[in-house]
Amino acid sequence: MAQEVRRTSYEYVMLAEATEREEKANLYAVVVECSVPRPTRGTDMVSNLRLVDPSTATNPQFPEGLEMLAFSVEQRHLPTLRRPGDIIRLHRVTVSQYNGKPQLIAKIHRAKECSFCLFDGRPEGSNTPYQVSSDTYTLEARDPGIISALRSFGRLLASTPLGSTAYLKRIKDIRAGGFFDIVCRVLSVDNRHLDADVMFVWDGTDALPLPFTVDQLDASAGEVVPEGTQPDPAWLAARRRAMHVHGNGTVPDLPALGTALPIIITTPAPVEGKSRGPWVLPSVGSWVKLRNVRSWVVAGQLQGRYLPNSKWAPCNADEQALTEDAQRLKVNNVAGWAPSNLEHWLANTQQVQPFTSLRTLQIQAGDGVPRKDRCLVNVVRYMPADVADFCYTRSQLGLPHTDVNQDSWVYLVKLHLQDATGEIDAALFDKDANEFFQGFPAQDYSKSLQDGTPSPACFALQKKMDTLLGLQGGQEGGTWIECCIKTYYTDRKHPLDTCQFRIFATRLH
Repeated sequence: MAQEVRRTSYEYVMLAEATEREEKANLYAVVVECSVPRPTRGTDMVSNLRLVDPSTATNPQFPEGLEMLAFSVEQRHLPTLRRPGDIIRLHRVTVSQYNGKPQLIAKIHRAKECSFCLFDGRPEGSNTPYQVSSDTYTLEARDPGIISALRSFGRLLASTPLGSTAYLKRIKDIRAGGFFDIVCRVLSVDNRHLDADVMFVWDGTDALPLPFTVDQLDASAGEVVPEGTQPDPAWLAARRRAMHVHGNGTVPDLPALGTALPIIITTPAPVEGKSRGPWVLPSVGSWVKLRNVRSWVVAGQLQGRYLPNSKWAPCNADEQALTEDAQRLKVNNVAGWAPSNLEHWLANTQQVQPFTSLRTLQIQAGDGVPRKDRCLVNVVRYMPADVADFCYTRSQLGLPHTDVNQDSWVYLVKLHLQDATGEIDAALFDKDANEFFQGFPAQDYSKSLQDGTPSPACFALQKKMDTLLGLQGGQEGGTWIECCIKTYYTDRKHPLDTCQFRIFATRLH
């Protein structure tokens, strides 16, 4: 328990002054961010805290405040912030330098090392700390005054956010091959796979769509793994990831719009035979700030890679992101990267109903009700992979002949579609396919010329499909088609297992 308030004996300094001394210091500060503890390469756990006070508010040397690393053998001894804006008191914190920048080091629960107290930062908060590193902490006569002053400073800070670094990104601005920080909501955590956990995060914006043929991993992805050693688990986990919209690991109030960015989290590699994992992950539905996440592209899908030195911290909801999402819904802006001029879309319909996102299609599929929707999507790939195999005779498919004197040809093609919110397979069949491929009637495209080259009809259809996939160059953001999609079921009693999608009333240009 705390001792009674006694006369002043500690000298407290402001953060900026502490960094000039480069020695142990006593200080008070507002904690604006506190990462969840993670294992180090040694025996300790570590948390990253970001501290501010009036001396850092207008100081260009501290655009995001001052970082402090807190170390302890046991996680329970590290600071556990209840909410951003709470106040920390530190005794004997070490001032050091890292990469030319000042940094604080707090070694907790060691004799004659750093101790701390955490106080509620709200105006009505108690002056009794809610977490202490030592039961024998003391309060001095001036402590309540310092805490009150920092509470007032914290209220001002809330209305004038700290400057951000170049690493803070929205999903729409992330590109492969770099590092990023992001404020986001956790929509889902998928831990069913042996190779990695996958956390899907959202900030209301759309990732840049890329062709399926694009792979942009780290440069080391091409390195040869020495014989007898294990490859980096991240390379083994490098594949497209889709969020499951139904299930316990996903928020029930999934947003209709915006990319669910997959963050790939592999178990930390052991150090000297000692396991360092698994990671402590955020709860589904929470808002967090992720820091130092690596970006790459796998088969056209933007992903983040959670590294050993990546970290996350709870944060408040991004009100700007929520406001922008509401505005997008209001104006039915389902595709942030699609050209606004419909003349630039490669396919159109005659339907006038609002667009539906693919995520909404997948959510609705669980109720077993047949529907017809209008969507704005990219074509990622198609099956069969060879356009020469797009058509079959009616007898090959077991269909009745429309002409008793002729076995006519029928399209049977599956398109893999995506928008910012998800991906589905949709069939093109018979009359709907003839309408889609106008000018390319169903026929035997496998016929070749005498020299073995594809027929002019097959060559023209292949060129059309290459354009559809965005393989012919074109604008940033990919190629888009407006299409009508029919949702139906082979067994409505088991909708999620038997749901099918089919394109209709849609024409390629």
